[in-house]
Amino acid sequence: MKAIKLLAIAALLPVVLLLSGCGSFYPGDPVEPKPRFSAALKGETAAWASLTASYSPLRRILTWSLSYRGLSGPITWAEFRGPDIEGTDSAIVPINLPLEGNPHPGAATLTDQQAADLEAGRWYVTLKTEKFPAGELRGPVMPTR
Repeated sequence: MKAIKLLAIAALLPVVLLLSGCGSFYPGDPVEPKPRFSAALKGETAAWASLTASYSPLRRILTWSLSYRGLSGPITWAEFRGPDIEGTDSAIVPINLPLEGNPHPGAATLTDQQAADLEAGRWYVTLKTEKFPAGELRGPVMPTR
């Protein structure tokens, strides 16, 4: 009987060891340096917001966390825009609404051009409310390296 229990434990040991490591490493998740970014959003009101982000060049995914306080009302639209160059069309990457939670996490897949503009510091973030349809808060997204 003891021999059967030992065999069962020995047979299950590799499975237990494999499953115990699943949360810490996934073979498909590349190890890479991820550029980091931040933004301090300000406007004409006492409201403020801040954003921290990182970008995975291999996966082309930007992830962020957005915190905000004191807005005149609910956010009606939130977006990344870039490049922030006078006379150019801005590429838009929307921040999904409704913003649930504060800070609000998010992610988006970028094109090669969007990534190049982001890494060059040519992006900004805008938060719009009903009272400020053009944007209550705005701030440049800058590399923090």
